[in-house]
Amino acid sequence: MGDISKLKIALGQIELVEGQPSRNEKACDAMIEQALDAGADALVVPNSLVDEDDVKVIGLNDTRIDVAGNVVVLDARGDTFRIGLGRDVPDCDFTVRADLSPYTFESCADVDEGPGVVVKPVGIRDLGKKVLAFAGGSKVVGRDGYSCMRMRADFEEDFGLVDFSGSASRDDAAEPTLLDALVSSLRRFDAQALPFSPRWVVGLSGGLDSSITAALLVLALGSDRVVSYNMATRYNTQATKDNAASIADALGIEYRTGSIEGLVVSMGNTLVQYGYPNDALKGLVLENVQARTRGNLLQTFAAVEGGVVVNNGNRIECALGYATLYGDAIGAFAPIADVTKVQLFDVARQINERFGCEVVPENLLPEVSGQGISWETPPSAELASDQRDPMKWFYHDWLISQLLGDGREHALPLYEAACEIISLYADTKLAGTDVESWVRYYGLDDPYAFAADLEWVVGSMRRSVFKRIQSPPMLALASRASVNAGPESQVFQEPTPRYNALMRKLTASRG
Repeated sequence: MGDISKLKIALGQIELVEGQPSRNEKACDAMIEQALDAGADALVVPNSLVDEDDVKVIGLNDTRIDVAGNVVVLDARGDTFRIGLGRDVPDCDFTVRADLSPYTFESCADVDEGPGVVVKPVGIRDLGKKVLAFAGGSKVVGRDGYSCMRMRADFEEDFGLVDFSGSASRDDAAEPTLLDALVSSLRRFDAQALPFSPRWVVGLSGGLDSSITAALLVLALGSDRVVSYNMATRYNTQATKDNAASIADALGIEYRTGSIEGLVVSMGNTLVQYGYPNDALKGLVLENVQARTRGNLLQTFAAVEGGVVVNNGNRIECALGYATLYGDAIGAFAPIADVTKVQLFDVARQINERFGCEVVPENLLPEVSGQGISWETPPSAELASDQRDPMKWFYHDWLISQLLGDGREHALPLYEAACEIISLYADTKLAGTDVESWVRYYGLDDPYAFAADLEWVVGSMRRSVFKRIQSPPMLALASRASVNAGPESQVFQEPTPRYNALMRKLTASRG
């Protein structure tokens, strides 16, 4: 066993791009040059986004390396060192491994035995329906198991020189932010999936979600790559139309405005031609026609611009299916589809702070107090008179996250997860929590109201599977609990006997 305090190991945190080995080699070569200039004996870099054991240990400056299974034998500075590739390699001076855990907004413990080097890549991994993000944060672990060096964890490349004597220790790893994840992943998705640099088309309604996606696009790609459209009908308020104009101006993006009312009326006239009554275009049919007209126009605008459409849907809307298929459920990418509305409130404030001005209008952000929540401009699809979104914000954000499986190793089937929620409620295990205060605020401390609301949420999630299957690829940020965490079946799922029994018991307890 050698004296590892003599060694100088360079740690290269590089961006890996799937399917582009030549690009990855160039990134590695750049790190080699830095390591040589720093007088390092060896460089450690990740070599894969899918295999933790696929780590490169590259000998530098007359260092000789031999690989025998999961052990690297390194001859440097007149001594021989055994480096284990992986977590549990016996009889080694230290270990080296890659941590390929994608970034999530869920905190998770990461404990290692030392001494060792843990290298983390940056970049994205495209799995088709979902895209994973890697934040970096490579580190060196001392013999006591504590990190003695951490690199930046803001989704950017980094280089560091590890001196096991501790004299060159550094800790640059501020906690990665959700905003950093959204911006960096959108930028990389654009570069890797759409290398022709299209313009991004955003339907800018003047609401919170579209305001945030427009800002994310500008932060990721610049204002010249973004063009926005406000497509109003008689149901759009002056407040949101003013918002849309002010957002575009603050971002410096192209802004086009007009009315789709004539197209909607033409659709009603066309229905009459096909034998439907004059009032066929009403209610939900009318709402969906407006949304699909907007979707059709956005795709047409994108075709004219040689661009692509961004999807504005958030996590709660995606889970509930609160979107119109081929209307607002379109797009090349859905950057906020795994972010709850409550999380978006914080993201909006971070965006304003980053720009140094009010990009996302304050009238879209709620005031939360002990008495509940109030809005100057409440969330609305604006597809009918005085329409407001049916979600119970804060409570439904929590409820749907629980139903999806946040914090669990494996998500439960929907009705089993619902049973867990009913048990928490019935056994008063929510008492004293923030969730309980929202339950009271929305009048759900009445068991009948609670049961009816839960049935609506679960039923909406179950019925909207077909929409999620046809939804755009999304940035997955909730680990196993992402909206598109796995394949779903459209086959009708009956409520389980346990679910029915718990619901009966809950409602029978009223009074």
